Amino acid sequence: MIPEVAYKIARGFAWVGIVVCIIVAFMLGPLAFVGAGAFALMSFGMTNFQSTVDKSHIFIDERSVVFHIINDGVVSLTIPEKGAYGYIGDIYTQTLEQKAELLSHLKLLFPEMEMVKIKRLNDQYKHPVYQQDEVA
Repeated sequence: MIPEVAYKIARGFAWVGIVVCIIVAFMLGPLAFVGAGAFALMSFGMTNFQSTVDKSHIFIDERSVVFHIINDGVVSLTIPEKGAYGYIGDIYTQTLEQKAELLSHLKLLFPEMEMVKIKRLNDQYKHPVYQQDEVA
């Protein structure tokens, strides 16, 4: 979700930090690293600052309810069964086009799946799925 330019800026600051620490070390000697030691260590660690992509798998079926926020890239999935094996989770997409593609793919795979448009993420709790009485 963080753009690549942010990583370039962080790497740029890291290289600037390394140069500053070397210049200060030549001017003041090793005592300069007493105050700037944390910055120097952080700079060396951030020179290879890269983005990572975490992928995960979600097992869903046609009983799932899909809540998608209008004008936002968030899709929330809920299985309407109470109990330990019910799934509630959110999927974040980078663009609205990716979200539309995800929703159309889900609709193609599971034509009976209920898809609900909501304005805010908390509006999903007004749906009857969350209003079920727990069985004692």
